[in-house]
Amino acid sequence: MINFKKIFLFILIIKCFTLFIGCETSTSVQTNTVTQNQSLIIGNTNETQKLILTDLNERGSESTKNKKIIEIGLMLPLSGKHYLLGRSLLNAAQLALEKTNQKNIIFHIIDTGNEEILLKEIYILLEKDIEVIIGPVFTDKIIQVHEIVKEKNIPMITLSNNSILEELGISVFGLTLEDEIKTLLNYSIKKDLNKYAVIVPKNEYGKRIEKETQIFRSKNNLSAFQFVFYNPKSPDFYDISKKISNYEKRKINLENKIKELENENSDQAIKELKKLYKLDTYGELDFEALLIFTQSFDELSNLSSILPYYDVDPKKIQYIGNSLWAQNLSLKEPGLDNSYFTSLNINNKKKFEEEYFNFFKSQPHTIATLVYDIVGLISKLHSEEKIFKIDRLYTNSGFIGINGWFKMSANGKVLRSPNIYKIKNQKFILLD
Repeated sequence: MINFKKIFLFILIIKCFTLFIGCETSTSVQTNTVTQNQSLIIGNTNETQKLILTDLNERGSESTKNKKIIEIGLMLPLSGKHYLLGRSLLNAAQLALEKTNQKNIIFHIIDTGNEEILLKEIYILLEKDIEVIIGPVFTDKIIQVHEIVKEKNIPMITLSNNSILEELGISVFGLTLEDEIKTLLNYSIKKDLNKYAVIVPKNEYGKRIEKETQIFRSKNNLSAFQFVFYNPKSPDFYDISKKISNYEKRKINLENKIKELENENSDQAIKELKKLYKLDTYGELDFEALLIFTQSFDELSNLSSILPYYDVDPKKIQYIGNSLWAQNLSLKEPGLDNSYFTSLNINNKKKFEEEYFNFFKSQPHTIATLVYDIVGLISKLHSEEKIFKIDRLYTNSGFIGINGWFKMSANGKVLRSPNIYKIKNQKFILLD
């Protein structure tokens, strides 16, 4: 007869073994995103990570027993279209704890990409003893979260660069447009550049650029800035280039000048005509420098390729840009050679990217250094004083991180002093 007990026991062993293998595989995948001395707890909603904490078994050790565990809300887009960004920022936070050897910080992680449970998770978070919230990234989510948490008076350090949020008392930890524009234009007028044209998208981003440049122009008695606004949803780069160069009018000027010289019929006129026949337009541009503030590198690439064809020659006109240009792709654009732009510390950023890659075998997102700096700072202050207090972030001297010097204040303003880099012979050269 068939021994059913043995068969049942055999099936049970197989199932247990399969379950063990499945758990091991899952854990292996998860721990690839955290540092070696940390544990990972998975939440119960769509397998989103809800809580990352240091090894609690070490709380009673000699090195940690006299230090308070501090809890930080970390709000990142871990699902949806921006999930790769969120993953990179989460990794950067983990790396900061690893580098500071911090055992006394708990992250309560909220996935801002999951609208269905976002509000519920925020209210659960508010029941905990949260010292500070880091994030979110995008303005709409920041305002949404702030409306809920403001009654609890929990400080928020966002990863945005939208200075409008400072009016709400929210710390804007990204490099703001205002800081970039002031740095660029202060440097430019020292170089005797006084006439400017500006290319910007026709949206809120473009309006902020227009407002800040006009404020600077007024304070420094510069001539009026010329603006060309484009539709960011369907930009026509040829039309943008024509408008900024006043191409149609200058083309008519060329035709009129040719007719004038042809009627002269002199040796000098014939000599000039030989030159004019090779031109597309006639007359100098009425600006010396061109600020190009696009929202993507593809837009920048298209413009830098097309502008010279409409006589906006980068050898004659100074091209100027912002931190979007601080990527290796810029070095491969011939039209951007001799241009300059603002950026946080590029050399330090490269070192961070190498270290990040060694841990996670992938490249970090551009703003991952922001998370690394703020988590690293909080971790360091907590280690030094055995207990972190938010007021310690607001010092007169400020701090120096991967991104360079920054100074935080209780009203939300984060002062930065971005560098200026020039693109020359496929290299970034520090100017200021």
